[in-house]
Amino acid sequence: QQQRIALARALATSPSLLLLDEPLSALDSRVRVRLREEIKLLQRRLGVTTIMVTHDQEEALAMADRIVVMNHGVIDQVGTPEEVYAKPATAFVADFVGTMTFLDGVVSGPGMVRAAGIDLACTATGAAPAGAAVRIGFRPEEVQVRGVVADTPNSLPVHILELEYLGAFCRALLTVAGAEDLIVTADFSANAMNDLGLARGQDIRIALPARALRVF
Repeated sequence: QQQRIALARALATSPSLLLLDEPLSALDSRVRVRLREEIKLLQRRLGVTTIMVTHDQEEALAMADRIVVMNHGVIDQVGTPEEVYAKPATAFVADFVGTMTFLDGVVSGPGMVRAAGIDLACTATGAAPAGAAVRIGFRPEEVQVRGVVADTPNSLPVHILELEYLGAFCRALLTVAGAEDLIVTADFSANAMNDLGLARGQDIRIALPARALRVF
């Protein structure tokens, strides 16, 4: 209620610009979600340009029309939530907004990167020459687990090290065969968990779709 009153006081003078500095940080998760929806609806109704500072990535993605990601005081990227999440301009943005697994690799040819001891097809190599050192990254929800066989493009044998139950999905920590020090984060839906009988300690194959790999 105090946050609502503070917001009402700030809007009482009909400002042309509203600055919110971490307005939801001290609230519990349910109230935070409810209040961020109220702020978004209120902002749209009043049409007040609003700048909101937050370290909560989910909050930024849910509320913003445009996001500015800053790294040590320098702007790394400006864009819509979809652009910032799906097409991060730098490795920092990719890692800061959402979860990302990174693999160090080398461009091995046109549209190919060698990482973790295998050649991966990658549509985002651009003009990087063969031999160039790169980092490739992918989101946990982009890891494919259904219908993956040995000859599936970009398939990897992995071991399920840990499973974290998060309700609608499980977040898995996977080790790659032959590169056990490399940890891959993957999200498996509740349906996939049940249909495939996935469990901790199991050896499975996953695939990394070429379109999902970002190159930095």
